[in-house]
Amino acid sequence: MRILLVTSVFPTPYRPTKGTFNAALVSGLRVAGDSVCVVAPVPFTDPLRATRGPAPDPDTSYPLWFYPPRLAHSSHHRWMQLTVLPAVRRVTAAWQPDLVLGYWTHPDGAAALRAAQLLGVPGVLLVGGSDVQLLTAQPARRAVIVKTLQQADRVLTVGAPLAARVAALGIPQDRIGSFQRGVDSARFFPTDPTAARTRLGLPLNRHIILWVGRMVPVKGLDVLLDAWPSVKTPSQRPLLLLIGEGEERAALTQRAREWPGEVRFVGPVAQSELPDWYRAADVVVLPSRSEGIPNVLLEGLACGTSFVASDVGAVAELLEPASRVVPPDDPVALAAALSESLQAPPMSRRATTGVLDRSEAIADLRQTLQGVLTAAVPRARGEPG
Repeated sequence: MRILLVTSVFPTPYRPTKGTFNAALVSGLRVAGDSVCVVAPVPFTDPLRATRGPAPDPDTSYPLWFYPPRLAHSSHHRWMQLTVLPAVRRVTAAWQPDLVLGYWTHPDGAAALRAAQLLGVPGVLLVGGSDVQLLTAQPARRAVIVKTLQQADRVLTVGAPLAARVAALGIPQDRIGSFQRGVDSARFFPTDPTAARTRLGLPLNRHIILWVGRMVPVKGLDVLLDAWPSVKTPSQRPLLLLIGEGEERAALTQRAREWPGEVRFVGPVAQSELPDWYRAADVVVLPSRSEGIPNVLLEGLACGTSFVASDVGAVAELLEPASRVVPPDDPVALAAALSESLQAPPMSRRATTGVLDRSEAIADLRQTLQGVLTAAVPRARGEPG
């Protein structure tokens, strides 16, 4: 297949660790024999905040995307189209895709479907979580999101709760499917935690809690810091490691000064280096307000590390005996669950059998996309509106 992916959730020269799961998806499709090109619009604010590095993917176009900050969110897809459609024309001048994939329903998905209409090919949306769970709370944006979902040839969600949410927005069941990201089992697998800590220069005799992600409000790091003083351990206070970056880092750093030596901001970590951090941790924590099926938890489980996470999206589907879920926005329950995890006897490190290998996940997705192509009704070509 020839596939065009349109999404701003993708590694860029300014944010090389953004959307690494989508980069892994593209890599997996290419390994399977598909030709994949990517248009990854870059918010105009990124060059103001970060230095440009090398392009993470030479087959990706990174057009700069301008939009009115904090204003008229329901019209942001129109601004994105002004960036995406010219880039699509350049990419497809000598390469015609069979279908267009869009990740993140709005504004990315709306721009992706407009590109599909322009090219006269099917458009498939990948729904990740907050795009249909949280953004639909805004009436104007909800209307645009529903319209976007209705225009897709197929809507693929991660987990049953997201599929139910899409159906509740009025999308017919026969156009809703699922996809799984899977984990690279050749990279993420259990090894000796002590050896991992030694390689990373971490303490050998102290409990370690790990968080990985983008430091944005939906990830609930404020809830984690609210819970932190109440987290109990049998002896020395635990060490909280925060991997990632984002708009909330400055405020979180300021607040973490209340606990010197207990909260460490690691910064961004390359995907290739993440496994040792998971292996070194006693537990992975994810206090998000919204999720689909988080890659962070899948990767941790593949490395043999249990989790404590908010019971949102399809997180509960990942539960195994040593892991726990708690209500979102509940620091008391979060502290209690983390304390129980740290005081429980250590379990042998082995990968959770329910974690799908990435190659299997890619095979399932390819089968779904081929089914879309087989059933597709040719689209009428149109000029951007």
